Amino acid sequence: MVSSRRARLDDPETPILQHGGNHKTSAASTSSASSASSDRSSTSTQLEVEIDVKGQVSTGPDQVSSGFSFSKLMHYTGPGWLRSVAYLDPGNLESDLQSGALAGYKLLWLLFWAHAAGLAVQILSARLGVVTGKHLAQQVRQNYSSRLSLAIWLFSQLAIIGSDIQEIIGTAIAIKILFGFPLWIGTCITATDTFVFMFLQQYGVRKIEAFFMTLIGVMIVCFWVEMIGSHPSLSGIIEGITIPEIPEQAVVQAVGTIGAVIMPHNLYLHSALVMSRNLGETPSHHKLKEANFYFAIESALALLTSYMINLAIVVVFAQVFYRPDRIVTEFPGLYDASQVLSNTLGVYAKYLWAAGLLAAGQSSTMTGTLAGQYVVEGFFGAVFKKQWHRVAITRMIALVPSMMVAILAVNRFDTMGEILNVLQSLCLPIVIIPILKLTDSEAIMSAEFKNNRFSKILSWTISWVVVGFNVYLFSMFLDDWGWPAWMVFLSGVYLCFVAYLMYTPMDRHHKAINTLPGSLIHA
Repeated sequence: MVSSRRARLDDPETPILQHGGNHKTSAASTSSASSASSDRSSTSTQLEVEIDVKGQVSTGPDQVSSGFSFSKLMHYTGPGWLRSVAYLDPGNLESDLQSGALAGYKLLWLLFWAHAAGLAVQILSARLGVVTGKHLAQQVRQNYSSRLSLAIWLFSQLAIIGSDIQEIIGTAIAIKILFGFPLWIGTCITATDTFVFMFLQQYGVRKIEAFFMTLIGVMIVCFWVEMIGSHPSLSGIIEGITIPEIPEQAVVQAVGTIGAVIMPHNLYLHSALVMSRNLGETPSHHKLKEANFYFAIESALALLTSYMINLAIVVVFAQVFYRPDRIVTEFPGLYDASQVLSNTLGVYAKYLWAAGLLAAGQSSTMTGTLAGQYVVEGFFGAVFKKQWHRVAITRMIALVPSMMVAILAVNRFDTMGEILNVLQSLCLPIVIIPILKLTDSEAIMSAEFKNNRFSKILSWTISWVVVGFNVYLFSMFLDDWGWPAWMVFLSGVYLCFVAYLMYTPMDRHHKAINTLPGSLIHA
């Protein structure tokens, strides 16, 4: 376990306090800095017990290396692949198949740039964890007022629950295709992933990473075999990737793609997972640069793989469903997709689809559970002292609403999936904006590692684009609902909150992160 980390940013003899950015230049200055941050130090010690995977994997000696090293990359490989699972969850798969059915290959370019935008934000998230030694939820709690932190947590938790509903129901649909069980039984079966996840955690983070990379491999095989079997047009795929075009009937689908691809909880997860790499008690300037460099490469490779899997699904349903001269009024859902594939490509395609969907659902539910733990404990401290309490409670928070959806909305899950993708899109700015402000801060990141001019322009442009898409989504939903007063009011409140979050400065006092009262769950 690595204790509170202090990074040496200017030279090996000059550490910087991670939580404040204060240079430690002499014994005298050390004394004053230690006095000013004594409360925060004790709190940091409390926070360390929350992270089960912190510092488990060695990254080699802290020394200057010459050029790129594949062995170094292997040391850092893992967190990006776990995080990439969220780009392959059932919500994404449903968005992909509807995109292909509605617009053919024409939205492949948008899917690519959505992944690229996700990569840019994920790199910032990883850098925050590497440089400060604290993940996003901890930093938000420390640098924002209590009320604003609570509001950010509510949006984040809502996004996690919405994502988990899609993942659990997606897994249940896969079980129904494979074994014929009703959805409600399938949702109960998915609860077993809680025990699988707890079992894997006992063997360390490397085993967890290997397990998820295996599931990603299953998805690659299943979906690419189906794509090749559908005999796609290579020139059409290249044209779809390189020529920006949004068909008139696919505007809403295009906007929803952003919410489906970039998941809010993923940003919390990535900033925490990078701390599984042991950079040392006081990592030097070049060690932090090395970590950021290799984590960025790993993230790019993982997201490229995710894009290729998503591309395969879009292409398959473009081949079997899309016709340029036909106006699509009904979309295939996750369950209907198996029947469409079976009728057009053969029975094998149905089971390949189900196997890939099962791998997507199981992997994303487990990473969602892990993200939920980081979010709750980052904002509120070590609420649950035993690991199985943390996993079980986090699981039940999503399992109960998922069961209700399975029972009450069994025939309307595809519509529910669209609404949940919109929910992700609405919650996304509430998570992105704190990341941008935290990584823009010299006091938190230091002058060396804060966002440079290009990163700042790029990241804030992404944020504004996401907000703009949300405004468009608001208008579309208001049109569909006839502009009811309550929806107009809620829309106004939401946009005001986004503006407030964007323009209100962070609390610079660097509060200690308080844990919940000792009378709460300590068993």
